[in-house]
Amino acid sequence: MIYFQCLNVYFRDTEHLQFYIDQADRLNPDRYLKALIYTLGISPDTRRRFDAIYDFKGKTIVPEAIHSAWQTGGTLKVTRLAFQLFTDGTPSAFLNPDIPDIDECMKYSVSDIFCCGYAPFFAEAIKIRYPECMSTDGCF
Repeated sequence: MIYFQCLNVYFRDTEHLQFYIDQADRLNPDRYLKALIYTLGISPDTRRRFDAIYDFKGKTIVPEAIHSAWQTGGTLKVTRLAFQLFTDGTPSAFLNPDIPDIDECMKYSVSDIFCCGYAPFFAEAIKIRYPECMSTDGCF
């Protein structure tokens, strides 16, 4: 595994870093969108399908992307964390507002999402989304 450091954030590989730079240049993101871009850039599959997961015109996510045929166990974890960091919620659990999907909501738990090889990069995504909480100043 290759790590690249940029602005105190580690990237999985050069493709992940380049994707982040390209999308950040393109979208002028706030920290919510930066976390989404970073997280979706971790996996080559979500990176390739960024345009299907993020609605550029509406400047929002596409929760229905969670049910796309290309999604795998790993990409679902990436997508759910990206959605959570962008919205502070579980948007794919409320695709039908009359009947919330409790099983889908439970798949946003830390133990469900972080139980994979992407976990070190998920922690980096949290640093991007919550920079004020991640300072080590004053720690010993």
